[in-house]
Amino acid sequence: MHPDDQLDIETIMQEIRREILAQRAAGGSDLAGHIPLGGRRLPPDFYDHLYQAGLAINDMQIRLHVTRSGIPLLGPLIDRLRQALHQVVLFYVHKAVERQAEVNRQLLYAISSLSEALEAEGSGPEPPTQE
Repeated sequence: MHPDDQLDIETIMQEIRREILAQRAAGGSDLAGHIPLGGRRLPPDFYDHLYQAGLAINDMQIRLHVTRSGIPLLGPLIDRLRQALHQVVLFYVHKAVERQAEVNRQLLYAISSLSEALEAEGSGPEPPTQE
């Protein structure tokens, strides 16, 4: 195989990541087009971390899980009471998770914008090589 014909694995990975983020965008994520997936000034690991953060940004669901009581006669009443209490707790947890998700989203936007600005500055030091 001629050296010019070698596959650039990082470019292939960028395309795969771009496709996955585009599919997520179709599902409601607004970050897909804003996450840079590669560049020349920062190491590939940096872009991999941005990609992973983009995938995880909307995956903050907490589900209700109440185990059934084994107490005869009073068990169903205890189960309903426990479920109601868990729902109240989940309501407040979801409020906190929504606020944290917005903070995470804004931080990801800021980091993405910063990396794009660094790339736009032009020539600079090459990214460190990983050995």
